[in-house]
Amino acid sequence: MLRAVIKNTRILDGKSFIGMGLLGLVMNLRYNSDFKSAVIVVISLILYVAYAFAINNCFDVDTDLVNPRKRNKNPIASGELSFGIGILSSITIAILGILFAAFLGYKELLIYVSMILLATLYSAPPRLKAQPILDVISHGIFFGAMPFLYGAYFDGVLTKYEIAIGLALLFYSFSMELRNHLEDYESDLKANLRTTPIVIGKSLSEKLVMIFSGASIALLLVTLNIPLGVFGIMVAGIKVNYRTLDGIVVFLLALHALRTLLGA
Repeated sequence: MLRAVIKNTRILDGKSFIGMGLLGLVMNLRYNSDFKSAVIVVISLILYVAYAFAINNCFDVDTDLVNPRKRNKNPIASGELSFGIGILSSITIAILGILFAAFLGYKELLIYVSMILLATLYSAPPRLKAQPILDVISHGIFFGAMPFLYGAYFDGVLTKYEIAIGLALLFYSFSMELRNHLEDYESDLKANLRTTPIVIGKSLSEKLVMIFSGASIALLLVTLNIPLGVFGIMVAGIKVNYRTLDGIVVFLLALHALRTLLGA
């Protein structure tokens, strides 16, 4: 059963979201050298992402049962784990994460609890992920901006520069959510879910993926003081492979981390 509980966290699928939080942490290590607190941030981030995926699996059984790509990733849908144990283990993970965050201070705890709450509302009733527009907005906040800002608050301050990067990650998380929904379009349709792509159509959703991705890239370039922000706008108007977009965003985020670490 333990193996199924661990599988339910889909921690490898969540590495990008853990990375967002780690980026914020790394960018502030030079301002706070408290190794113990840094370890607590890392552990709490992993627990947060594990919880978000675990609780999502609990309430995605109906759609994952008709989606071969997702069924094997959901031990509840495949019968390896009961719904009750899935819920209980998810709650346990969330409580552990909150306890770790509590050691960092009340403001960090407030951010963390807000993330847990949004991740819960996204997957469990009222299931924001099944409500058009709200699915994209909520995902952008709890799996985009907030993990980064949680890590970035490691030094007790959120600068305008960090908020700008958080905004870029918000936009990119919007595009990632639309991409996820587009991949699950047929299974969501069979399950009678009203996700944003189902309501506005595939064509417009694909255009929005490029627009949000372009906005994110433009913002990351501008905050690097590179006069190529127009490149991001160009991306929004052309069809680019999603892996290419991911590579560009990861590269720019790495430049931001390096810039901060070097004090540039």
